[in-house]
Amino acid sequence: MANNVNEATPLLSSDLKNLEHHKNVSSSLECQISVIRETSPSHDKSATELDNKAEEKFKLWALSHRKKMVVFSLVLSNFLVGCCFSLLAPFYPQEAEKKDVSNLVTGFIFSSFELTIFVSSPVFGNFMTRIGPRFMLIAGLLTAGSCAVLFGTLDRCPPGTPFIIISFACRCVEALGFSAFITSGFAIISSEFPKNVGTVFALLETADGIGLMVGPALGGALYELGGYGLGFYVLGGLTLATGGIMIFLLPETQDAHQERKGKVLTLLKSPFIWFSVFSIAVASLGIMFLDPTFSKHLKQFDLSPALIGLIFVITPGLYGLTSPFWGYISDTKNMNGRLIFLGNLMCGISYLLIGPSPYLPFIPEKLWVIIIGLVILGTFISLCMVPTLNCLLQGAVELGFENNLDTYGIISGLFNSAFCLGSFTGPMVGGVLIDYIGFNYGATAVSGIHFFAAIACCFFFITRHLKQHARLDISEDILPSSSIPQT
Repeated sequence: MANNVNEATPLLSSDLKNLEHHKNVSSSLECQISVIRETSPSHDKSATELDNKAEEKFKLWALSHRKKMVVFSLVLSNFLVGCCFSLLAPFYPQEAEKKDVSNLVTGFIFSSFELTIFVSSPVFGNFMTRIGPRFMLIAGLLTAGSCAVLFGTLDRCPPGTPFIIISFACRCVEALGFSAFITSGFAIISSEFPKNVGTVFALLETADGIGLMVGPALGGALYELGGYGLGFYVLGGLTLATGGIMIFLLPETQDAHQERKGKVLTLLKSPFIWFSVFSIAVASLGIMFLDPTFSKHLKQFDLSPALIGLIFVITPGLYGLTSPFWGYISDTKNMNGRLIFLGNLMCGISYLLIGPSPYLPFIPEKLWVIIIGLVILGTFISLCMVPTLNCLLQGAVELGFENNLDTYGIISGLFNSAFCLGSFTGPMVGGVLIDYIGFNYGATAVSGIHFFAAIACCFFFITRHLKQHARLDISEDILPSSSIPQT
């Protein structure tokens, strides 16, 4: 942007000697100033469709029938996808142990899910408009449901290498289905609700979070009722049925098929995009750090399994409850930078309490202190992710991307990939830290990562603010005050 203004300045200087050309040059500069004003902090809009975003409130009951069907379909399917994803953890490791599979290989089977999504999401996003978001979402849902059913048959598989190969195959194909579903879902909400992206995205995250909580409980009940396979058959079957119903419920997205113009690699030219990706990855790394390590840390308190399970529900439960609120703030208050900063700051504090940090000896290692840390984490972790979707959209538009479905597909693929990068590295980082320095120091290290992200956020947005105002001041000096558009 600054280069455009600098190129226009010599033209204007020469044209001052020829007043008959002044009008044309002024018009050109007016267009540049309009873009600068639109991307300045006081008018932090990412595109034409996002103008007046702060003035428009999201009201579910006031939506058209078509948009209600979109929201209902996506919320229902996200709930079932969350159930299917969380169903595997309580039962599969036991079955793998019976089939002579080591813990290391079991860990790789679990990690292959996030790794597959990390690689495939940008590909799906890049070809969103070629394939069509509606077809991609339904196909992904049907694929995920089919693989969930197949997982229920693994107890009949021969032990050893055949079991490992089939497990990897099912897990990776299921991950491809999840990747297609989530990537197309993000693109659809960005296209259907361009002024309320954060709010609708938070609703889907809430549905997914509830599914993650319900899945293990429902799976446990079905396991006691009918053995290993019943939970996979029931939830996989419900997911397949939902995919079939969505063929009739989910309307075709507007501009679903258009020429593909943008590329993922082009997005990576923007520091704004890089910062957003970093924030997403840090948030997911922090969440997944607790998965393989936290239950062992709680053993010192001699808690019953039911109480440990209840403690595990605190963070995802509060995440689901608070996400819609933070999404609404992100959409209406135009303060994404401050929200991301606050989220990382509070998450850093939460891990100091969850440890607790040995560098803060005045914090007692009590259960109530850990619970306070989990409450803070669940309340503020969504701030590290929900506003970033708007930031990614804004960064894409600043690079010259059009505000259309093609761009939304690329953005959603990048978001999903960044999240799974953190999800993939989080358990590994947690395992290494616990083995070498213990949980207390490991939690302190994760806290330090969040504090670093908060400092980086503060530095980035302050620098961005100063640069944008400097550009605006230069442009106002070039143009006569009468020709500067008022906003």
